[in-house]
Amino acid sequence: MVAFKPKRAAQAARDTQNVSTPNDLIVVARLGVAYGVKGWIKIHPFSHSPDALENAGVWWLAPYLPNQTDVPLSAWQAVEVQTIKPHSDEWVAVFADWDDRSIAENHKGWQVAVSRADFPNTDDNEFYWVDLIGATVVNHAGVTLGVLQGLLESAAHPVMQITGEGGEYLIPFVGAFVGEVDTTAKIVNVEWDVDATA
Repeated sequence: MVAFKPKRAAQAARDTQNVSTPNDLIVVARLGVAYGVKGWIKIHPFSHSPDALENAGVWWLAPYLPNQTDVPLSAWQAVEVQTIKPHSDEWVAVFADWDDRSIAENHKGWQVAVSRADFPNTDDNEFYWVDLIGATVVNHAGVTLGVLQGLLESAAHPVMQITGEGGEYLIPFVGAFVGEVDTTAKIVNVEWDVDATA
């Protein structure tokens, strides 16, 4: 079984009590049940690949509250990641000073966030959805379709959920329909007729 030490572990602060909470935290996973007796815990990433989790030396944890939309920065607790590794079809991790099963049990269901700055770089034509949410979507004729509100997972490919004055558009996020994407200006260009779906 392959175990990964976070790629940024050398940069992770040893004293996580004195680390200031970044203002660019992105929730990327949830903690599961305890694994074993030495403080390990199961991790449920929200994406197919836990690249951001593997890349960050410090994770930020906060209790999950069903009716809470925004977690105050003061609620996040920093933990130094010692190891994250695959286990069957899941992931498990252990943190510095988590040396007892009861610690892991007390954090079941907690949210896991990492700083956006800790996300690994993407290749050309690869994007993190967090960078696209809220982008303006414009078609080939220069007509603004609306704002990209979310991503719907389908068996074949992801689908952009766009809302605008013309209604809702569901556009596959594939090369046939998606042109230039400018994450800095937050603009996504698409090949899509206004009356195709609304």
